Amino acid sequence: MVKVRFAPSPTGYLHIGGARTALINWLHAKKTGGKFVLRVEDTDEERSTPEMTQAILDGLSWLGITWDEGPHFQSHNKHIHQELSYKMLANGTAYRCFCSKDELERRKNALAKPEEWRYDGKCRGISKDESDRRALAGEFFVIRCRIPEGKIEWDDVVKGKISFDASQIEDLVLLRSDASPTYNLSVVADDYSMGITHIIRGEDHISNTPKQIAIYKALGIEPPLFGHLPLILGPDKKKLSKRHGTTSVIAYKDEGILPLAMFNFLASMGASLDENRCLTREEIVERFELQKLKKSPSVFDRERLNFLNGKLIGGMPLDEIRELAAPAFKKLYPFLPFPDDKAVDLMRSRARNVPELATTLYPFAADDFYYDEKTLTKLNVESVKKNFLGLIYKLSSIEDPSWNAAEIEKALRAYAEERGIHAKELIHPSRLFLTGKGESPSIFDLFEAMGKQASLKRLERGLNFLNAG
Repeated sequence: MVKVRFAPSPTGYLHIGGARTALINWLHAKKTGGKFVLRVEDTDEERSTPEMTQAILDGLSWLGITWDEGPHFQSHNKHIHQELSYKMLANGTAYRCFCSKDELERRKNALAKPEEWRYDGKCRGISKDESDRRALAGEFFVIRCRIPEGKIEWDDVVKGKISFDASQIEDLVLLRSDASPTYNLSVVADDYSMGITHIIRGEDHISNTPKQIAIYKALGIEPPLFGHLPLILGPDKKKLSKRHGTTSVIAYKDEGILPLAMFNFLASMGASLDENRCLTREEIVERFELQKLKKSPSVFDRERLNFLNGKLIGGMPLDEIRELAAPAFKKLYPFLPFPDDKAVDLMRSRARNVPELATTLYPFAADDFYYDEKTLTKLNVESVKKNFLGLIYKLSSIEDPSWNAAEIEKALRAYAEERGIHAKELIHPSRLFLTGKGESPSIFDLFEAMGKQASLKRLERGLNFLNAG
């Protein structure tokens, strides 16, 4: 059975790269009927906090990523990690190193290029008897993995065959002098004890993989399959970071991004979905194939995320959109009544996120909005002053039960013909007077959704504004 894991460190919020990794693992588990394990790698005691752990859990839950096992905490498994290192010490695939930090630093600085320093294996040749004697005498030591000669290779499920020359890998520390396990040992011990079959993670871990394979081989354990996802880049094609803006997944919730839109967006940065709409999670699982994961970096395209979010807002059931928009509207405009369903249904077609939808609903609740300056300068002011009083009168003659887009369009176009003008000379100013903007959904749908009295009131306000100027 396939068993995958997501293993974040609780030293910060769930960021975009981590969320993409979690999602790809979750999809593979769902596609194969396997299990998704959540493991919190909290061994950095100084930086790991319960608050950050909860923030990561909240981020995953918001995305709709559930776990079958966990959360397990790496700090609880210290004894397992230590046992494996002693097992390697016993079978000769690890050894005690008695070199002090100061001594290592001196040897490093003695090189012409200190930055190329790797542990030189000085303690590799110490006999077992001498090593035991020195340890019993109380000398401080670390335990190092004895990296074998030759090549360390694996068939990466994303990138294909990857090979490292073992001579380029130093004998890594497994246990520090205080008996605390290092990252690579802890990861191998936990993945093995939890029965992980596939390790899918970011390509920044590629350099760790040969070290971990060496530990597996030293223990006589068949390594799991490895896959390394390419980087996510910012618009400048450099690694995505805080300088590119929001990188915390949960922060997008506050920016009005819906979880399913983010789910689609992250999935599209890992796999080819070939869709210009928001798929359901079930559809994404059905289309997902591990063998078709993207091999090249993806660019974090905020416009693409906004597009997907807008598509989702436009296609969701109206009652669900209303439940999202009403709190956002009240937060922005606490003393105004929330507009009715006609307004919500109309304006959501142009909104890319929930706060944006809330702001577009303002003209339906109040008429004290400003007019867009750029659109104002394009108005034929004399035409508006000459024709709009008659338009207001013409529209006011429509009976309340007949106030609908078709009747409004019929009346407006008939009036334009009577006056010998083009309908756009009435449509463009009407749009500005109803919304304060130069763009909107169909002006006739807008009239209908706003209602007769509110529409006429806003047209009168606009005409008075121009007359006063």
